[in-house]
Amino acid sequence: MRSSQKRIDLDKLDAESFTIADAMGLSREPARLSAEEPSRADAESARDHALESVPLRLFLERKGRSGKNVTRLVGLPPGERSGRLVKELKQNLGCGAAIKEDDVFFQGDQRVRLSILLKDLGARNVKIV
Repeated sequence: MRSSQKRIDLDKLDAESFTIADAMGLSREPARLSAEEPSRADAESARDHALESVPLRLFLERKGRSGKNVTRLVGLPPGERSGRLVKELKQNLGCGAAIKEDDVFFQGDQRVRLSILLKDLGARNVKIV
């Protein structure tokens, strides 16, 4: 199995070759994105477009949580719930979050801050209920 791996030729390793890729004879071209893989800018613009057209609702809930407040976000498209958006919101708010069924639950009363963040990300229809 090890014979299929490339070995570094120590004779090629001199002052001019300064990377292992040079010594192994690999190209220095950057990796190219495949046609199926969208670029990061395309993914962000698609996310912004998805948030523009969807009504988002923010609720404050306390029942069944031992008196702790949670903010429930309802209406995110399915791709956004499991994607980078929830992670980005958690980091900006500085709180934890959980995705359950069709809703996202943020720890604490985050309604105002969350609505501002969502509007900054391109959401047009955000209501605090």
